[in-house]
Amino acid sequence: MGLSAFAQNLLSKGQFVNTDVELLELDDVCRKLLDRSSYVASLKGLPLLDSKQDYGLILLDAIQQPIIGYKRNGDERIKVLSGIFTYHRILQHISSEKMLTAVPVFILDKPPTREIRELLLLNELTRNLLKQCFLGSSSQLADHLYAWFDCPVHESLFQHEHWQQIFPSIKTKQELCDWLGISSKTFIPFALRGKTNE
Repeated sequence: MGLSAFAQNLLSKGQFVNTDVELLELDDVCRKLLDRSSYVASLKGLPLLDSKQDYGLILLDAIQQPIIGYKRNGDERIKVLSGIFTYHRILQHISSEKMLTAVPVFILDKPPTREIRELLLLNELTRNLLKQCFLGSSSQLADHLYAWFDCPVHESLFQHEHWQQIFPSIKTKQELCDWLGISSKTFIPFALRGKTNE
């Protein structure tokens, strides 16, 4: 089952539950994906430092950019699959303040397959990266995309099965660069810089 098929009846596969923030933890598949390239280190600007008074805004983030997760049988902890920016902000807040105790989380009735778990996070990261352009350069963009999709630099990112599921209409580097309004000459992953572009 692909991501589109999984998402078609998503609302029937779970429900929003007000969840204790202390029960949230990152899914292992998602952690491995994020370990390939740090999305936090690449964000523009200084970190947002929340005060006690900002817990309402963090709750607003949780509603506007919800977390999706699941429980394993018999475990009360919620494994986070998506809503990673909201999750990161919650982690920063609960490490210093105790004002925010619960947020709404869309909890799936059962754990998705490993592939769907990875695709959910890839979809969120790449759509945020490409649509909100939170990186400063096209070479950084290439680095993150190749790392997140675990794509060897000598292979085409745009032929990767996961890329094709998330962005079926973008089939070449030139199409991506045209869509983003960036130069294809600088959309080169680190390992290929200084070499002839493929």
